[in-house]
Amino acid sequence: MASYFGINDCDMKQRSIISGSVAQFKCLLEETLSGDFHPTLAIVFASIKVGLPDLIPLFEKKSISVFGCSSCGEILFNGNNQGIFDESIVALLLELDPDCFCQKMFQDHIISSAELGSIVGEWGQSQYEDPTFLLVVSGLSADGDSIVEGITRVTGEKTIIFGGLAGDDLAFRETFIFSDREIYNQGANVIVFDASKVDLKGLAASGWVGIGADKIVTKSEGNIVYTIDDEPALDVYKSYLNVKDEDLPEIGVEFPLLIKKTADQHVLRAVMAVDREQKSLIFAGTVPQGSAVSFSSSPGFDIVDLIKRNIDDFHSLDPSGDFMILFSCIARHQALGPIIIDEIRHVSEKWKIPLIGFFTYGEFGTDYRHRCEFYNQTFTLAKIAIRP
Repeated sequence: MASYFGINDCDMKQRSIISGSVAQFKCLLEETLSGDFHPTLAIVFASIKVGLPDLIPLFEKKSISVFGCSSCGEILFNGNNQGIFDESIVALLLELDPDCFCQKMFQDHIISSAELGSIVGEWGQSQYEDPTFLLVVSGLSADGDSIVEGITRVTGEKTIIFGGLAGDDLAFRETFIFSDREIYNQGANVIVFDASKVDLKGLAASGWVGIGADKIVTKSEGNIVYTIDDEPALDVYKSYLNVKDEDLPEIGVEFPLLIKKTADQHVLRAVMAVDREQKSLIFAGTVPQGSAVSFSSSPGFDIVDLIKRNIDDFHSLDPSGDFMILFSCIARHQALGPIIIDEIRHVSEKWKIPLIGFFTYGEFGTDYRHRCEFYNQTFTLAKIAIRP
């Protein structure tokens, strides 16, 4: 467990820290901030088990903006710090020009996901003429689709958005976002960049495939599905997957619904919570009533080769950058086990710039057609480059 110092090609100073406890992190942070290094932004992903409320004051005292959330496993590839970690804290500290970004926390205890998205979009639009967004969202009932729709309703359909849903080490009880001053169990932590000064691009790829016959969602509201083929959604899941009540929602992360939007376009939706009284399922994103759906699963280790090809294609088109953030679904880690590090290391070897990330409950990403979607089971990579 150590800190690492580096300077990127654009002379933007950065340092990273990996720690197993807040006490150790405090010591490493003090060491990292010694000398001529004055970060303005810290990207921090951490396990709920480290004691998140104790982490926040460390940054408030240093006046460092924090883009942080709880996770299902932490990722860091930077210099001597390389690997996938559990029950830890990873941080990337950056000396970014404060004029090129803004960070803000939004709470959504009494508003819908769509309203939250609209508020985020309006704030971003008020900061810059051409805003791009990074966001992490807490709350197991959050509807990622509605958040995207809320933002783009304000800023336009081609708005660039990347991010993820916070995790809680697969406990499915409570997830968190945090800054240098606040911690929320429901809401969004958002960075908005000035696109004239910062280039935000990325990729989103999955590899999950549909299994079994198509079914129809016969009753749903937003991200809550009540019936599938006129049968209670919970009963359909239990019967089809041959699982018990106690296996959900955990097993639902591995076997999401594949929603068929068009003949050649689909998205995945993972179960995040269960209402056993109503026998309904709460998904990470919207599942429209009337949708044709099927169950889906990982086809195995071929997924890694697919992701590597996507990484190669992206790198050939855009080989420069200053740092990267990876939002990778925890279901990928569960399906692939230790081999998942291969796809992450491939990114690091291609760009050779700092990479930080976490395993999520859902991912936001903008594809090559400049269309933002909310995903599950997806490897979603955001690359940030400071414009000269």
